[in-house]
Amino acid sequence: MKSKIEGRHVIALEVEDKPGVLTRISALFSRRGFNVESLTVGHTHQPGVSRFTIVVVGAEAELEQVRKQTQKLINVLKTFHVLDQEEASDLELTQGGAKNVQHAVMRELALVKVHYDKESARQINHIVERFSARMLHWSGEDLVLEFSGTEAKVDAVFEELKQVTVLESVRTGKVAMSIETK
Repeated sequence: MKSKIEGRHVIALEVEDKPGVLTRISALFSRRGFNVESLTVGHTHQPGVSRFTIVVVGAEAELEQVRKQTQKLINVLKTFHVLDQEEASDLELTQGGAKNVQHAVMRELALVKVHYDKESARQINHIVERFSARMLHWSGEDLVLEFSGTEAKVDAVFEELKQVTVLESVRTGKVAMSIETK
């Protein structure tokens, strides 16, 4: 019996860095009706190999079918379902020791440009200190900050930033690193 319970899932893929890979992968998820919440792609330490981290919403059983189908795509080297180590204790029981499931550390990055003046300095400095931000650029009244951490931490940063004037912001999707030994 297939599970119809919808949830957020993270799939990681290692692929050959070739033209058309992104199109084939996104088309597969789209055809199966999965909403992709975020997609992060970057080079790995291996020349010619990139890593996709895809956050999707859908039923777990159907997602496993899509994961198996992505494994069959040309240029896809490896796929696995990723569980955040902070959520793993609750989800481990539902996975039943499933193959191709890895526990991982997950992080997001946000860059935020804020208006910085006498009135906002105290609040911004408090946010920078509280969330261990890095100040990347300052030009008179504009300050560019970098925040990284769990999804919950980055959400909290954006909640705190509602108290100041945000001029521009961008946020990555999740990236994941397996904590399991091979």
